[in-house]
Amino acid sequence: MPYKYVDKDLEEYIIKHRRYFHENPELSWHEEKTSTYILNELTKLGIEARKIIGTGVLGIINPDKSGKVLAIRADIDALPIEEKTDLAFKSKSRGVMHACGHDTHAAILLGAAKKLVTMKDELGKVVLLFQPAEEFIKDSGAKHVIEEKILEKEGVDRIIALHIRSSLKSGEVAIQDGPVMASADTFRLEIIGNGGHGSEPHLTIDPIAVGSLIVQNLQNIVSRKNKPSKSMVLSVTAFNSGNTENVIPDRAELLGTTRTFDNKLRNKLPNMMETVIKGICDANEAKYKFEYNFGTPATVNEKEASEFARGIAGEIIGKENIVNFEPRMGGEDFAKYLTHIPGAIMFLGARIKDEDHPHHSGRFEIDESAMKTGSEYFISYAKKYFSQSL
Repeated sequence: MPYKYVDKDLEEYIIKHRRYFHENPELSWHEEKTSTYILNELTKLGIEARKIIGTGVLGIINPDKSGKVLAIRADIDALPIEEKTDLAFKSKSRGVMHACGHDTHAAILLGAAKKLVTMKDELGKVVLLFQPAEEFIKDSGAKHVIEEKILEKEGVDRIIALHIRSSLKSGEVAIQDGPVMASADTFRLEIIGNGGHGSEPHLTIDPIAVGSLIVQNLQNIVSRKNKPSKSMVLSVTAFNSGNTENVIPDRAELLGTTRTFDNKLRNKLPNMMETVIKGICDANEAKYKFEYNFGTPATVNEKEASEFARGIAGEIIGKENIVNFEPRMGGEDFAKYLTHIPGAIMFLGARIKDEDHPHHSGRFEIDESAMKTGSEYFISYAKKYFSQSL
């Protein structure tokens, strides 16, 4: 069945822009050419647009209209990954690739914008947010959009987004309320001991031995301090110390990440971890420096926005193609908006038959025919959202 808004010409427009973005990927906070390209395209469409937070773009349809304001967000950054596909439009930048689908997100929103501007008399104020640096956990683009009150100044009262998924069949979507992705925080621990000869450990304070105890006992937070029904991950992902066989070093460094779907639990984790770290270091006469970096909170879809989205998706592809999506432990900085503005993120299936290379893989590919569903969803959502109040 043909879509109501996305015809063959618009689909070709979306694919054309996606291939440009894919060929010309840029890393977080370096999306200069990408944002300039988007800005120029929005301007050509007759949409008021400007650069924000350095390498982001904000477009506004009906900037002077009062009433409800809908924001639609697409992330635009790529990853430091060497592309290993055989695509005719593969990355031209060595070691940089759109391996998570942000090229499709930007193109899908451009496609929606092209149609929405022709329907502006039927709409209220629509804010088109092309956000940089989603992949930069410690200092993501959403953080700066919020700190600069960009959406607040525009009066946004609902925000939506989508994320393409190679794990879902093309033609399927997943949209539900509640937690859909976990918080994503990082930590760094430096253990300060007193080094010496490997044959005389009694004369040292061994940071490797202390660090090993900390790694083991941090897991007790997951198994003994956390309610079993609440999912949590606490992973030490790097343990660096020493450089030779017969010397006990002075210091050890541990790096890692934590994940949870409960934002209240997330906020307690630094103190819970430091209690363990301090106790073990004190018992072994070691000192420490502990840094906990809050990245993104858990992504929790608001109920009303999610139910509205499910209705829209059902009209486009049929209710039978809306699938359940088990919440993922990966993080998504769209979560930062959801702590301030009601909204929801939808997952758009785009798996190529017999292919399922995961996100962040050098062989990541998607079925481009799925993108028209994304643009149709954004257009339909905006049309129906404002039809309730205009």
